[in-house]
Amino acid sequence: MATKAEVVTRLNYHPDDEEFAVAIWVTDDVMERAKELKIKLTKAQAKEIIKRIDDKQDCSLGISWDVIDCYIYDYEKVNR
Repeated sequence: MATKAEVVTRLNYHPDDEEFAVAIWVTDDVMERAKELKIKLTKAQAKEIIKRIDDKQDCSLGISWDVIDCYIYDYEKVNR
């Protein structure tokens, strides 16, 4: 999982006019989605979910709300 500083460092290796396709997901996204799903998560738990998503992401699928939902449900099931 990359921090903001690490992402900025990586981006600085590219020319300023280079184009990117970027999607950024943060812990608050996971917490808000869990709240919508009526699942209570702490900030630490949401951070662990983001880390798992980042570590295991499938480039063919990408990261979507459906993917985030699956990780939230899996986390809840395992940590009941």
